[in-house]
Amino acid sequence: LKLQSKPEFFPWGAMRLICSFLFAEVASRACGGLPDKFQCGACMEILAGHPCERYGTCECMNPDNITDCVTAGFCDPVGGAPQTEAFGLRVSKGHGKREYGMVRVSVITQSADPPEAGFFDYSGQFKFRWTKNYVHTALKKVTPGQTTSVSIGGKTVELSLPKAGDGAAGVLIGDPCVKSASITSLVGCEYGDKFQTGTRSPALLNAFVGSADTDFWGILGDNFYDRTGEASSEFFAKLRDETKSKPFLTVPGNHDYWVLGEPAFSSTADQCGNGHMQFYVQDSEAAATVSSDAPPFNYSVDPSAHHFLYGCSKASPDNSRFYHQIGNVGVVAQSGAFELGDYHGFMSEACRWLASTDGVDVGLLVGHWDTKGMGVGEDMDVPEFYDQLVQVDGCKELAAAGNLKFFMGHTHCNVPHPHGHNDTGFMVAGQGMEGCGNYGIPVFDTTDGRTRVHYFDASTDEKYNATLSCVGSKGWRACLDLAETWLDQPRSGVAQLV
Repeated sequence: LKLQSKPEFFPWGAMRLICSFLFAEVASRACGGLPDKFQCGACMEILAGHPCERYGTCECMNPDNITDCVTAGFCDPVGGAPQTEAFGLRVSKGHGKREYGMVRVSVITQSADPPEAGFFDYSGQFKFRWTKNYVHTALKKVTPGQTTSVSIGGKTVELSLPKAGDGAAGVLIGDPCVKSASITSLVGCEYGDKFQTGTRSPALLNAFVGSADTDFWGILGDNFYDRTGEASSEFFAKLRDETKSKPFLTVPGNHDYWVLGEPAFSSTADQCGNGHMQFYVQDSEAAATVSSDAPPFNYSVDPSAHHFLYGCSKASPDNSRFYHQIGNVGVVAQSGAFELGDYHGFMSEACRWLASTDGVDVGLLVGHWDTKGMGVGEDMDVPEFYDQLVQVDGCKELAAAGNLKFFMGHTHCNVPHPHGHNDTGFMVAGQGMEGCGNYGIPVFDTTDGRTRVHYFDASTDEKYNATLSCVGSKGWRACLDLAETWLDQPRSGVAQLV
């Protein structure tokens, strides 16, 4: 179905759902109407005790006729141990309530012993999910505009922030997937082999984020479709310290709550956002409300409480929302898994902060869902949440001046101006999953008094090799002839609230 225009009254969410099931019937007859990408996960759940009726697969996938999902052809064979991250460095920007120069420096280990004695404010074991891991974290002050060096476990980590009010640039992607020879992927990665995402995605991130041209980076949910933490650790093991030392931001997607993407298919084995929040250690609203020597998480919701086999309870919403400043960019992060009423206070607070903070010229909303369904709350997908946000004082003025943008994932495409928000919204989820079949690196840039979005296509061997070679040796600013410019807009000023 191809339309030349998208009328506002058309029920796009319903059509998307219908088309997905029609496509599943055509492309995925191996086991009922279940899409190929979910067949391994469904098989594993059925062998764990879930009824096959839950997935509509009883004729071809039930404990009476299968005992092993690999032998039955629903999961790829695996062997060997997953690669583990030797130095699990995480750096996130300090919450907007803190002094501008504050960053949160964390290291994820599989040992209770801190990697550097006396450096960390808090050390503790992960709770509820991914509990083989430990988090060691501290708030540190850096000098904006300069490099601040710290020593952790014999390594020198160089931390940097642009000065408040200076232009900044960030790499933002969503929905990255990889195929691993040693990890059973419960959700299939359709273009993982074609784009070689297991090697090329970390190589591209190392080149782009490791460059002096980039100030921050982020993954906007469905981070490696990971229930157990193994896929995330294996991917981050391939990132250089120079990449991981840049401030990182992330929000959870539907698969970070429920690995098969829907609350209706959730299980007590799902992470329900708990692995995500602890592995990436954002300086969230939850972190900003506790002392520095306390866990920077709200552990008030036990995901398994009151559940047997089916379902899980989502981590508290304050673990996945925050706002902070990097240069002249004010970032506002949200999770669509909750109700709009859960966010009213946060929206007012974040918008007032955006409008009253010195040096914030551009607001950047980041979230995961781009459309209804798959566990998102009413008006909580990013385009609709943006439409709610621009009615709030502070955000209203930024948006009217063209200085409030949003980035999101979920639908697996890299495209500008999704859902009619021209020159405002950007979808960056073409990272290996089924969908548009594109692949590349988007860059958000607010330097030189302009707001720009560049897209580096890496979907062919020729484009990948040219991009990696150029960016790896010169930085991405010297390689803009290889990029498509999605946005290049001068900025107008906005009066600050006082």
